[in-house]
Amino acid sequence: MSRRPSPAVYVSRELSEMLEREPRFRRWIDEMADVLRDNMFAGDAIPKRLIPRALKERYGVTNLYRYRLPEGYRALYTLLYFEGVGVCPVILMLLSHGDYERLFGYRDS
Repeated sequence: MSRRPSPAVYVSRELSEMLEREPRFRRWIDEMADVLRDNMFAGDAIPKRLIPRALKERYGVTNLYRYRLPEGYRALYTLLYFEGVGVCPVILMLLSHGDYERLFGYRDS
């Protein structure tokens, strides 16, 4: 996919609350937001058929991207249209590699 800058990058309420409790991840998310401002397609697109039902129900996502972070962590984001702003990434969650695998059904426990 081609490079496309974003007018803004947003963070879900849940992730924002988690970052308040776990400030060590703030730097990773801030750096990710900088990358997404430059190119909203910087992450790996997840095929629609593989988007977990839990995320569809919880966030109403119809598109999903994975962004690799240090120490095996993954961030998931979606692209949404905001009136007066345009299409922008919304970082939904930060997951350890194990939690990511469980969410996508790669691992049972």
